[in-house]
Amino acid sequence: DATNGPRFPQGYHRNALGPVRAATPPARGWLWAAGELSMTAAELAKWDIARIERSLLPREDWEEMERPVRLSDGTTNGYGLGVSQHQTKGRWVIDHGGESVGFLSQNSVWLDEKTAVVVLTNADFAGAQETLTGKIAEIVLPASPQADTGEAPREGDARTTLAMLTAGTFDPARFTDNARYYFTAQTRADYRTSLARLGPPLKVEAPRPPRLRGGFVNRVFRLTYAKGRKLVLVTYAEPGAHGRWEQFIVMPE
Repeated sequence: DATNGPRFPQGYHRNALGPVRAATPPARGWLWAAGELSMTAAELAKWDIARIERSLLPREDWEEMERPVRLSDGTTNGYGLGVSQHQTKGRWVIDHGGESVGFLSQNSVWLDEKTAVVVLTNADFAGAQETLTGKIAEIVLPASPQADTGEAPREGDARTTLAMLTAGTFDPARFTDNARYYFTAQTRADYRTSLARLGPPLKVEAPRPPRLRGGFVNRVFRLTYAKGRKLVLVTYAEPGAHGRWEQFIVMPE
């Protein structure tokens, strides 16, 4: 909260394909309550180097942090103590994304390759942090075989909810209290006016399986429209086949 002052970078927000708007900073106390950290990319990279070298903290502390928690049935989603461990394109990566009002970030560490990539952006739309991370990784890491990500569920539900927002219809029962607060009249209008002209998507595809984060299920969908226009739909929902949407955000690919 103390860093969010006059010299703090301006964050930006966009509702679907509506105009880019300066994001209103959160009220004092919100960033602290969310456990947000403020630092430069260089400072975060030093933490990544310490992780790779197993310095600063005892080795067993790093290992405990990265060890995926297992449920009573023995399964795990790869999440440990504040970081996720999973395979991407055939490599094990330890990562975590960050989000604040007007900002997105991604921090990824490949221990076996002794490589880390830090990306900070001052826009909370479009997913530039993940795109840049992937492109930088392609440069600094040698080629590896693609991992089979499978197909995520709830594609039909996502398509239905998207169609309703495109038509200007908002069903509160489909959304959590937080999501209902997010979808103001302005937000709903931006979704309707910017998406309606595209028509219905020809394809709604999931590039990776769902992931659990913060008690919600994160799903990402690629939307393909006529004339080759592509968008991304990022969602968080309550667990279960009919969990309410906590986030339902459309952005350019």
